Amino acid sequence: MRRKILAAICISMVLGAVGCSSSGGAEEEAAETMPENITENTVAEESERNSSPGKILVAYFSWADNAVLEDDVDAVTSPSVIPPGNVQQLAGWVQEETGGDLFTIRVTDPYPSDWDECLDRANEERGENARPELEEQVENLEEYDTVFLGYPNWWYGAPMPLLTFLGENDLSGKQVYLFCSHGTGGLAQSVEQITEAAPDAVISDNIFDCYEEDSASSQEEIQSWAGEIAGAGQEAAEESAEQSAAQRISVQFGDNTVIYELNDSPAAASLGEQLPITVEVEDFSTNEKIFYPPQELDTSDTPAAEGGAGTLAYYAPWGDVVMYYDDYNENPSLFELGQAVSGAEQIGEMTGTIIIDLADIGDE
Repeated sequence: MRRKILAAICISMVLGAVGCSSSGGAEEEAAETMPENITENTVAEESERNSSPGKILVAYFSWADNAVLEDDVDAVTSPSVIPPGNVQQLAGWVQEETGGDLFTIRVTDPYPSDWDECLDRANEERGENARPELEEQVENLEEYDTVFLGYPNWWYGAPMPLLTFLGENDLSGKQVYLFCSHGTGGLAQSVEQITEAAPDAVISDNIFDCYEEDSASSQEEIQSWAGEIAGAGQEAAEESAEQSAAQRISVQFGDNTVIYELNDSPAAASLGEQLPITVEVEDFSTNEKIFYPPQELDTSDTPAAEGGAGTLAYYAPWGDVVMYYDDYNENPSLFELGQAVSGAEQIGEMTGTIIIDLADIGDE
């Protein structure tokens, strides 16, 4: 075998918010009925977007989902509690645009449907730094990479049930985008409170907010905002897929193609950087085909080749890339580049001119 003979030769050669706005109907919502594009209080069944990299969750807290609606509720002084409420409606539009799964944060003890009474309770909870009990948690939270989190400004900050949600649902490492309906208080301290409650989440400073009286007319604006975020995420996923595809190379001869999946070694990277190349393939011994790349490969931190048929390797002393179609003996100067994932049975038939290039996405 060439490897054993050459090893001997080499040895002999040695050196070789509401924010208390006075608008009465100020911040958000609760209801016994919900908009058509909002599900029951469970995470919806897997959406069509589940087929794309990374699922999206649209979680929100609203007054309209957290109050018992009384018959005598004044729709003029308490419009936010009449379904669809402000945040509830915004969340529905985000879900519609992104295809994410919708989750409404609900407390076990509903808030009063009278706005002044609701404010009093919210103020009391803030003073006690309370964490109101929630009805349920998000199922399979680990499946989501991106979270849109909606809420109203209550007393110049985030509603306490939202902080309960963040304490009970670990958003560590997830991309979080906030949207808020508020009065004259704006975002106030809500972003700081959310960041403190979810310190390991990646909370974006790209925040959507609107005055409560403008929420009903904000569909186009919030969907444009959510669509840009989702689109950027899709582009990033496609780029990642392209990078992943770049780890596969194709060896084409005639009408036949062999696909190799490269490892993450410096030697494999060195080969990938030189592609595409057109070279002549050579026979060597009874178990391998070889070709010579234009430049030597960097074998530092590259594993030794120790597999069988289908191995793509680099023989450093000669500077040739080896395509094995049968078993071979290990050699300290033989470094593994990858393995054939398609067309391995054709390696032994290679002859003449071959074209080596990065594999297209979907090549098998």
